[in-house]
Amino acid sequence: MATSGNAFDFKLFGRLLQFTRPYRLIFWFVVISAILVSGFSVLQPILLEKIIDDSIIPKDYDNLVFLILLMGLFLILEVVFQFFFIYFSNWLGLHVVRDIRVKLFDKILYFKMRYFDKSSVGRLTTRAVNDIETISSIFGEGLFTIASDLLKMLVILGFMFYSSWQLTLIVLAVFPLILYATRLFQKAMKTAFEEVRNQVANLNTFVQERITGMKIVQIFTRENTEYKNFENINSKHKDAWIKT
Repeated sequence: MATSGNAFDFKLFGRLLQFTRPYRLIFWFVVISAILVSGFSVLQPILLEKIIDDSIIPKDYDNLVFLILLMGLFLILEVVFQFFFIYFSNWLGLHVVRDIRVKLFDKILYFKMRYFDKSSVGRLTTRAVNDIETISSIFGEGLFTIASDLLKMLVILGFMFYSSWQLTLIVLAVFPLILYATRLFQKAMKTAFEEVRNQVANLNTFVQERITGMKIVQIFTRENTEYKNFENINSKHKDAWIKT
């Protein structure tokens, strides 16, 4: 499988988003839920400031009750939309994975026989099962969560600039260093997970071929040799996961 040198392939990501078109209503509902969750979570500390400065200190108890009820309402709404966000983002991811897997299997059925002669069954199984399963996490734990967090950061930054742009600039002074460190971490993680994918494919290939050809393994009394080979491959698989 060809991969680009970029840590994030926008072209490939655009192709992935095409599979969400049959579920565009769910997709936009998840987007709206992410926006609302970000908004409600940011409003709570703002309301807390109002409660302390405008109600507790001046002892305005009528306003205090109103603000507490309003804060409780926002908290309930955040929990409700957080539930919708998690449920439907995972629902969307699972349906996209199902569609991609069906399309991939349909394509595999029409490959030339020489392709199967050159490709191991274990590696094809890894590509069709493990790698595609990872796509589900893009929707359930990646894409929308990152978008929600970025939106939350932008809203917080806007409020910080509104409150005190001087202090905000001081806080953001270390931001370029954080971006640089994040970029290095992103590249390192991309390399590490590519190694994991390769080792998973090698492990599946080895197990599939040895189980299928177990009669040959036993005829030539290669049990101990194959056991040592499996230990070596399994150790590389473990080391690859540890690096992540």
